Amino acid sequence: MAMNPCIVGFDFGTTSLSAIVISLDKKEIEKELCYTTHAYLPFADSRRREQSLSVLSDLFFKMLDEIKAIKDIQIMSFGFTGQMHGIIGLNKNYEAVTNLVTWQDKSGSMLLPSGKSLLEEVQNVSGKALAEGYGIITLYKWIHCDKRKDIVSFCTVADYFAGILSGSKPYQMDATNAHSIGIFDIHSSTWDREAISRLNLEEICFPDVITGQRIISDVNCGTERIPVVCAIGDNQASFLGSVLNPTESILLNAGTGTQLSCLINSEDIRNYEKYVDGFETQLRPYNSDSFLLATSFINGGSVYKALFNFFRETGSMLFGVEVKDGVLWECMEKTGQQVLNDKNQLNVSPLLDGLRKDMSRKGSITELSAGNFHPGYFIVGFLKGLAVYYKSGYFPELEKRTKYICGSGNGLKQNALFRKIIEETFERPLYTVAYNEEAAVGAALNGAMAAQLISKENCGTFISALSEA
Repeated sequence: MAMNPCIVGFDFGTTSLSAIVISLDKKEIEKELCYTTHAYLPFADSRRREQSLSVLSDLFFKMLDEIKAIKDIQIMSFGFTGQMHGIIGLNKNYEAVTNLVTWQDKSGSMLLPSGKSLLEEVQNVSGKALAEGYGIITLYKWIHCDKRKDIVSFCTVADYFAGILSGSKPYQMDATNAHSIGIFDIHSSTWDREAISRLNLEEICFPDVITGQRIISDVNCGTERIPVVCAIGDNQASFLGSVLNPTESILLNAGTGTQLSCLINSEDIRNYEKYVDGFETQLRPYNSDSFLLATSFINGGSVYKALFNFFRETGSMLFGVEVKDGVLWECMEKTGQQVLNDKNQLNVSPLLDGLRKDMSRKGSITELSAGNFHPGYFIVGFLKGLAVYYKSGYFPELEKRTKYICGSGNGLKQNALFRKIIEETFERPLYTVAYNEEAAVGAALNGAMAAQLISKENCGTFISALSEA
């Protein structure tokens, strides 16, 4: 029997690990896997947000075994992506000596003897616009505050597991991940060595930066040697795995956090530089002649989940009622739909996690009245508040060129009410691809391009075929 050639993509998300297996010939998804990781570690210091690499490793190898057990497939390439900004400390043998410190970590708020916060210190010394959770802040803390002598290099979580699979040391990093660490010169696609020197981090081995798809090594799988491709950032992977026509659309990726992304040609950068603040809106590497203009919102699905938890706790604590998650999500959407068109709406500012450039900012609810003090109005208010918040990254130049919005992430796909609110707020139709795990699809396509199995020009056609399959 002829074997079915397939490409594989892994996505190490904030709360889940996903993988996708795609048939090259049939242009169909053969297998989709997703596990909730439950990898966060408990700390007395609530600012610390770290994940266990051993928990992630167990899930990764379990998932890999499931993929290898699929009958009659021939794996042609492995691609990787994962949560950006986070960091893992490595020793001289490129072995992990820390947990994964995620992008949600807020240790930057710790006060130093100077009276400044760690974040302020790194910002002032480096001259960079930084926010909580950036890898460079964690690295500075390890070396200068914790006096760690065993840490000589670092990597992202996706780089780490690409190295684990291929048996290679994670001493290379794609520009899309390198940029997310916070100490990168996007115009030269290199680390900012002057800033590194000012931070007194010259002793650290910063990974070699890769631009464009690169095979880092290969791995034995039966009698075959399968290429393993350098990991890319999850924002870029989601864009690659979701957007059919990047010249006419933008991507709204709603997950734990949310990004609004648009492809910008190199020659058009000057038109958008005025919006780049380095905190929420950035120019990010994409390919040799394009960048992503990405506005990142830390208040994403986590905000709606907080409202979900409020309703669940109300039922449990006040009435002793335990409602299954799926039932509660469905009830929330149905309840919101009932009052969506009512004029007596709440005004919700959903900044439960602050802003990247001002973590002290809080959320608020106004326009409360006896007539709208009901669950449905809170549901619609939170969703409309998020939509308005996201529209702050929909700059006038983008409005002129955008015919429709590509939506990805479970925050949109599993909530028809939110999709409708997004369309009304942005005044553009919203389309989503038929499959889930868009970032994993993007990782698989990136791997396939590196292995010369798919051309860059054919990616849009491939995505269209996958969505129709």
